[in-house]
Amino acid sequence: MPQLFEISSESCINCYACVRVCPVKAIEVKAGQNYARIIADRCIGCGSCLNICPVNAVKYYSSKEEVKSLLSSGNKVAAICAPSISGEFVDITDYRKFVEMIKSLGFTYVCEVTFGVDLIAREYKKLFDNFKGKYFLTTTCPVVVSLVEKFHPELVNNLAPIVSPMVATAKAVHDLYGDDTKIVAIGPCIQHKDEIKLFEGDGKIDSVLTFVELREMFEEFNIKESNLEYSEFDEPIGYKGSLYPISNGLLQAVDISEDLLVGKVITTEGSENLLQAVEQFETSTELINRHFNLFYCEGCIMGPGASKGGKKFIRRTMVVNYANKRLKTFNRATWEKHIEKFENLDYTRSFTINDQRLPVPP
Repeated sequence: MPQLFEISSESCINCYACVRVCPVKAIEVKAGQNYARIIADRCIGCGSCLNICPVNAVKYYSSKEEVKSLLSSGNKVAAICAPSISGEFVDITDYRKFVEMIKSLGFTYVCEVTFGVDLIAREYKKLFDNFKGKYFLTTTCPVVVSLVEKFHPELVNNLAPIVSPMVATAKAVHDLYGDDTKIVAIGPCIQHKDEIKLFEGDGKIDSVLTFVELREMFEEFNIKESNLEYSEFDEPIGYKGSLYPISNGLLQAVDISEDLLVGKVITTEGSENLLQAVEQFETSTELINRHFNLFYCEGCIMGPGASKGGKKFIRRTMVVNYANKRLKTFNRATWEKHIEKFENLDYTRSFTINDQRLPVPP
């Protein structure tokens, strides 16, 4: 796969906006060079440069042609959709129309990553309940993982050894529909395009589409909800994991306490808060004595692969409304059957130090 983010030398106006906003100094402008350049090894995939660029000179690797090839390959292809769909696709009147729109592209199955959240939330509850003196950083956000591996290598051992909800969902889908099923993840996170390169076997994901790319494919193939009937998500079904796009939704999925007096987890979101949290966790863990639940974006509802201009609190409201709507027809017996079936799959993972810190001047 080509570099995740690139800056067009023809479009760049050398305004330095991306240089200033990059949290890890992964963008340079060399002498005599009239455009900015992303240093791929240092990039953590956060998308801050994409969001700040005033002339849309920053682009990310498009997976659309890759996905079209999968859909025309004759293989079974499953779409696994991030629960933040409800905050992004507010223009689609019913989630069942959204499911059928995706199937109209050629997908065999359309599943929710909500179920993967339910699975992973249980793993976090076990990890936190079985406390043995070490505090952890959650690893659901791949930007957080990249930040730690590259710029806080001393904390790699504090990364929770648990796969992301996306990968957990892929494992369940492969188990349910067969190892030969191809999987395309759909969501607001661009860094997932890099994350999937780390997993093979039952955790393998073949491609990642952002919400923006999915909208472009709907437009290209003239897929509109007005022409389609309802279709439900395919199994496995999710439960409270639908709240995951709101930063403390992971904890609420299994009732992990955030009580200020007795809770052992601190949740924070947004780039500035995240950077402070990681720095203070590194220097003052013994004083803070809490696990950190971290998100680079202001919740997954505001990921860089979502449509620009979305309003955070409107998206947040839509996520909650969607969760409540789904819970009205929630089949707990079916969900419990799926949890029992898949809870013993291997959801562990490891991490690799990739130190990209700049040397300290003498």
